Amino acid sequence: MTNKCGITTGTTAAGAAKAAAISLTGNLCPDTVSVTLPNGEDRNVLIERSANGQATAIKDAGDDPDVTNGLRITASIQFACRAVGASCSSNSLDNVIVKGGKGIGIVTKAGLQVPVGSHAINPVPTQMIKQAVRQILPHGGLIVEISVPEGERIAKKTFNERLGIIGGISIIGTTGIVTPMSLEAIKATIRCEIDVAAANQDIKILYLSPGKIGESALREKIGCLTVVQMSNYIGHALSYVKEKGIEEIVIGGHPGKLAKLTMGYWDTHSGNSPQAVNYVTEFIGIKNKKFNTVEEIIESLYNGGAERNFTDLAKEIAETIINKFGFKHVNVYLFDMKKRTIGESVCTRYI
Repeated sequence: MTNKCGITTGTTAAGAAKAAAISLTGNLCPDTVSVTLPNGEDRNVLIERSANGQATAIKDAGDDPDVTNGLRITASIQFACRAVGASCSSNSLDNVIVKGGKGIGIVTKAGLQVPVGSHAINPVPTQMIKQAVRQILPHGGLIVEISVPEGERIAKKTFNERLGIIGGISIIGTTGIVTPMSLEAIKATIRCEIDVAAANQDIKILYLSPGKIGESALREKIGCLTVVQMSNYIGHALSYVKEKGIEEIVIGGHPGKLAKLTMGYWDTHSGNSPQAVNYVTEFIGIKNKKFNTVEEIIESLYNGGAERNFTDLAKEIAETIINKFGFKHVNVYLFDMKKRTIGESVCTRYI
């Protein structure tokens, strides 16, 4: 395993912009260009073609299984004095205008790093693009347009639609590089989804679920429009929700996942926590019977034989969350794999 790092869409876009600037000078652009990352290091970006102020760079995700690996990102550049209302006298970064074109998503929800109605090109990549073209064209106003021919198709495989970014991919990245299977990248996506949900709720209640089944069941149960998927990083997600000042949460999911919280595991990945089967069997009070999954326990309850039920477990989960994070109000719904509600409880912290 090589564990090779890759580059972000932001670094790739900056490379395309630099190559486009080189071609605008009439010089022959090399097969790779060097882009300066936010930490001051340089990184090479592969250039597929460049001519007449336009260039295409290829996104290299390294060993990370990124859906944008191999994606072609194009930059076109022109002197701003050829555009309406622009100046061609300044050499500052402020006089480099970066805008989105085909295949770059439009932000439709508040809570992201760029305003609603803007193309999804984040601030750090924007700065990298400006600096890259200024290395080649130090004087005059410039307009740089970033486009991704396959952006709309690829975006369907990303979280963009959940975040309210419609019609294409995002040009993102805070460090400029991609670490293979980056845990921080996953957590950053969860935080971003929380930011968007918090910014677009009429009231300060946040709805969360570990996965798709819980999300779908929660929508059907209470009609909430936005449900944040926490994946296995429930502790991280809830800590961030608390940091945002949100005091009321609703969580829906399968007890096989959520019961792990009462066992003391806030990262519920199977590699970091045991199965909840034995715990749930003991909690429910089923005697002298072995189960392979929590779903089997649920099915067995339709035939009776339990001292307690999943509403008791939902209450235990809600109380555990309140005790750890100090939320004022926690509502827990437990669903089976068929999305049936098998338990629910509300817990309130009185001050």
